[in-house]
Amino acid sequence: MIRKLSEFDIQQVAKLHKEELSGFLPELGKEFLNLFYETSTEMPEMFTFVYEEKGSVLGFVSGVTDARGLNKKILLRRPVQFGYILLKYLITHPHKTGIFFRILTYPGFSKGGAELLSVAVAEDFRMRGIGRKLFLKTAEEFKRRSINKFKISVYDRLVANKFYLKMGCSLVTSFDFLGERMNYFEIKI
Repeated sequence: MIRKLSEFDIQQVAKLHKEELSGFLPELGKEFLNLFYETSTEMPEMFTFVYEEKGSVLGFVSGVTDARGLNKKILLRRPVQFGYILLKYLITHPHKTGIFFRILTYPGFSKGGAELLSVAVAEDFRMRGIGRKLFLKTAEEFKRRSINKFKISVYDRLVANKFYLKMGCSLVTSFDFLGERMNYFEIKI
């Protein structure tokens, strides 16, 4: 069953995000991800849906109606809590300081527009249509909010590129970010 993220799902979603997705956010740990998803529930422009069976979250999807300045908006909602977590991380990983500040200036979040931020399905439950259902739920939510297209950014090395093409997305552009090739997809709904 697909439903909106509740406070009871946050720990499972954070765990799934950390285990199944690559990139900088999972590196920051479950404490950061818990706070991220908790904060997202307070932001009207963001939404997260979970795919749940028998009390277990098997997948989730997050989206935002306007990605412009998203990182800053989230961090400023709870600056002390995020600051503490990030400071701990940067003290224990000083070589990541430059990466952290480049993440804050992620080019996609400067242009704005609706974006599917994350979609993940637990490894043991892939190839069952869960990802497709979550993607379609995202499209439905954007349409409900009078948005007729949205973007998705994904590392070029990931099989998710094939998934987005299969879902009807078009590759709009590619760019280098943090030493990796990223693809930007878009779909009109």
